[in-house]
Amino acid sequence: MYDESNPPRVHLDRRATRRAEYRRTAPGLLEIGRFHCAVRDLGVGGLRVEPAPPAQVWRVSEPVAGELVLRGGGRVVLEGSVYRMDRAGLAIVPRGDRWPTEAVVGLERAALLQGQRERRRAPRLPFPAASNVRTPLRDVSAMGLRYALAPGEPAPAVGSHVAGTLRLDAGLAISVQGKVVRHLGREIAVALEPPGLDPDLLARLRRRFFPEPTR
Repeated sequence: MYDESNPPRVHLDRRATRRAEYRRTAPGLLEIGRFHCAVRDLGVGGLRVEPAPPAQVWRVSEPVAGELVLRGGGRVVLEGSVYRMDRAGLAIVPRGDRWPTEAVVGLERAALLQGQRERRRAPRLPFPAASNVRTPLRDVSAMGLRYALAPGEPAPAVGSHVAGTLRLDAGLAISVQGKVVRHLGREIAVALEPPGLDPDLLARLRRRFFPEPTR
């Protein structure tokens, strides 16, 4: 909830410093008490949370204290204050010395960029929806996959953890464990937890759905 009687007076220039941006991947996590907040970008001058945690009226200059969970597995205690509010979420700026340093932000940014490069390098197997391959899978690589929701199946939230079995046909299934990184209509993209899919399984998928033409 937002206190619209106290509108923001200034705007944070996020371009002033280099930031770790959680694009095309699961958002960062900021724990504020019982709230789990999705962090969209992070810098030494502030961070952006979208959406704002519900069930609370947020006000400009309100103190915020919590723990930031980093991609490398570490945690950073931070103290800040609400700098700006809008219907998308909150901008939070440091309040004192308890905030990620430039080195911490740089490491987080490097981890995000490395993950993006690894996903791009991994060769993908596309499953055209119009083909005669009857499977919910739309494409798959060693580090991620995209699948179509069944009719009536609710979409998992972006950033949520998913675990289960994706059945391709009567004789083949894939165990999926990872995070939802984006929605594409009724299609869900998942970044798999390391080490990703076994190379032998990828080879089996290639043989099953993309056989070499016979000469």
